[in-house]
Amino acid sequence: MRRRQLLTLSVLAPFALVACDGRQSEVSGGQAAAPNFTYSPEGYEGVTIELDRPVERIAADFYSAAGLAQYGITPVAVFGFGQNESPGKAFDSEGVEVVGTDMELDIEALAVAEPDILVAYGNEKGDGWTWWDEKVTSQVAELVDFVPVKLGQSPDAMFAQYAAIARALGKDTETGEIADKAKAFEDARERIREVTAKKDGLTVLLANFSAEMNYTSKTSGIAEMLSEDGLELVGPDSSDDSSWAEVSWEKMSDYPADVILVHDASADFEDNPVYESLPAVRAGQLGTWDDKRAYTYDGYAAWLGELAEVLDGAREIVEK
Repeated sequence: MRRRQLLTLSVLAPFALVACDGRQSEVSGGQAAAPNFTYSPEGYEGVTIELDRPVERIAADFYSAAGLAQYGITPVAVFGFGQNESPGKAFDSEGVEVVGTDMELDIEALAVAEPDILVAYGNEKGDGWTWWDEKVTSQVAELVDFVPVKLGQSPDAMFAQYAAIARALGKDTETGEIADKAKAFEDARERIREVTAKKDGLTVLLANFSAEMNYTSKTSGIAEMLSEDGLELVGPDSSDDSSWAEVSWEKMSDYPADVILVHDASADFEDNPVYESLPAVRAGQLGTWDDKRAYTYDGYAAWLGELAEVLDGAREIVEK
């Protein structure tokens, strides 16, 4: 499920490659970049991106820009969803050229930025952004090598993908500040495990509410992480080709839970009498979640800390 309805992709300017002199490194950050870039992305069998030169400049979607920023990697250009939401707020965009928002892409502006690689959520083949059509994928391929990030993984797997790209760019991913951030994330997960161990039997519903239709998840990447850490997730089963299940307002009461985590993208639901009647809502046992959260250790550690407080203060209120 997407944060908003996707509009038809449009290319704002004709393809053009503008040569620039005197490029400065935007990747090395005071340390030498990898001699020549080579990377085989997880989840894309047989796909390897190889350059006969070091990577000095990258473009990225907002999510990948945030995921790489924690390694000291600053893109020269960004695009895609989330400019004013979690990913866009998770890295310092000062001095970074925005070459598109949502599904729009200004290819001419991307060309002017002269990236060596473009890192973004990949399509099924791994040759372009997951929301580009074939025409735009081909145009971008003529300009820059595409480095895909596989969607739909657990947070751990997503963190691992960005760490692998950072290593391919010559970054230290094991020591120093990034190690401290990773430990804070692991500590926050351990806190969740401690709370769920003493709150055995507490049920949790992950929901994304809207005026017309609601969506719940028990099998998304973030749901898998929470289940691993001891949360008992409830709700309808999703179909084989989706991690989301649709639930009408008439059916919401069929899935009572002690705690409801309300998706950050939920809208136009607070005054619905069915919502107001749900046990967790009446008891004030509510938290938040967001499967579109940028994959930064800081962001996840902070959210898990908030979640631990919600769970620790909750009690069983529905009949099992």
